[in-house]
Amino acid sequence: MDQMTDMMKMMPASMMQDSMMQNMDMMVMQECMEACNACMQACTMCSDAMSGMDGMGMCASMCAMCADVCSTMMKMMMRPMSMSAETMMPMLQACIAMCRACMDECAKHADMSETCRMCMMAAETCMKACEKMMASMGA
Repeated sequence: MDQMTDMMKMMPASMMQDSMMQNMDMMVMQECMEACNACMQACTMCSDAMSGMDGMGMCASMCAMCADVCSTMMKMMMRPMSMSAETMMPMLQACIAMCRACMDECAKHADMSETCRMCMMAAETCMKACEKMMASMGA
């Protein structure tokens, strides 16, 4: 087990201010954090690779935005004491929407670019992890 997993297991969900968040599965949140981190990395690398290619400006920009949203989502989850459904639900929805848009854009190039294919897969995994986290919150 890694250190982050150990820390998440020690997080006292009962100390969260929002009752909806108190019942959330901390391991589901850990999985979501890991998926957001992996997606942020894949999107950053894809954005960098695509930024130098002709006609790939939309892909590069979409990946850069997705990386930013995933990074912010991950940072919010690292602060569970201040979580509330009021703030987490819209952020999870935004992350899902951004991952879907990035996934769709990278899918257009996945057969010609291994970077886009890997980014597409990371975005899909992150989208599903965010959906699972929302479900664990009772949404």
